[in-house]
Amino acid sequence: MPKPRILLAMITVGNGHKAPADAIKAGIEKLYPEQFEIDVLDFTLAVGDKEFDKRHKDSWDWMLENPKFAYWGQRLLDKAVPVPATRFVQSHMLAEHAKNAAEFIKDKKYNLVVATHFFTVQALAIAKRKHGLNVPIIGLNTDPFDAHAMWAEKDIDEMIVSSRLAEKKLAEKGVSSKKIKIFGYPLGLQFMDNALTKEEARTKLELTQNKLTVLQSAGGEGIGGQLEKFVKAVLKADLEMQYIIACGRNQELYSYLQKLAGEHQGKTKLLPQGFITNMQEWIAASDLILGKAGAATTFEALVMNRPIFHTNYIAYNEKTNVDFCIEKGIGNYIPEPKQLVEVLEPLTKDRTPLEILVDKIRALGIQPGTLDIAKHLIETYLVQVA
Repeated sequence: MPKPRILLAMITVGNGHKAPADAIKAGIEKLYPEQFEIDVLDFTLAVGDKEFDKRHKDSWDWMLENPKFAYWGQRLLDKAVPVPATRFVQSHMLAEHAKNAAEFIKDKKYNLVVATHFFTVQALAIAKRKHGLNVPIIGLNTDPFDAHAMWAEKDIDEMIVSSRLAEKKLAEKGVSSKKIKIFGYPLGLQFMDNALTKEEARTKLELTQNKLTVLQSAGGEGIGGQLEKFVKAVLKADLEMQYIIACGRNQELYSYLQKLAGEHQGKTKLLPQGFITNMQEWIAASDLILGKAGAATTFEALVMNRPIFHTNYIAYNEKTNVDFCIEKGIGNYIPEPKQLVEVLEPLTKDRTPLEILVDKIRALGIQPGTLDIAKHLIETYLVQVA
């Protein structure tokens, strides 16, 4: 008898929609080894909609380059445009994609589909309404403290969110509270199993033990720009610290920072890294995390009890992560290189302020929802099939 088939449908714009899909797959495989056939697919490409895929990914690149326009554009769409109007526009824009999606899922005989991108959620809702798609469709909202209008689909089976705030926003936009489930944010299992102390992690990674250690992430795609200004400011101030830069897949950024590191002869030890596959160890070794306010970066830090100071955000949904950290007193927002130097300089001498933040993070008890989500999906939708 063939194994039940699960599709985790994402779109690769950065890593924020892929990482949760990968995490859920790992969670299901850990709890139910070899019981299911699970695909994680870049969905628009998988169904052959290359033109739509290119338009969307080009728009994401534009948002990265123009974050203020992205922020206000999303706010306008979410606040000024009624949800029915949003659905009407999307139903036309996604019509062909929805038809292709329905055919693809039927052809592959999937028993359950989990979508981690709002365009996919919308397309699959249209597929259920208009193209006879009759498998459970679950939306996984990757914005922990937000749920903009494009997530608010009534015609899928369930929406998974990570906070009461996101639940409230979906309900206000017409999604039945019975269809909304709350779990912790899904992270890779390595962030749940990591047992290294700070000292052990520094030994393993060949870092100096008693020196301020800061990890700044450029994201999976390694977005440079402002990051380079931060690095130059820290090197110019010559702070006594270890400054780790996770460059992602940006080889040009990595090579440039390697050159800077080789030229700098002062107290700051610049340590550029390429695409990191053991991020949990680098976070464990660090006193402080810096980076864009993406959900994965934020929660990876907080789950491992590390303060995170955000340096930028794209659109309103990421600003809500900044707001959460500031409201809980566990983070900061420092968009300017000069501010970063002013924040870091006293920490090179006294780490007590960071230790206070760590205690506050621990008190919140933030835990990933990966295994809980995996168990819920199987027991709710596939136990009879399995």
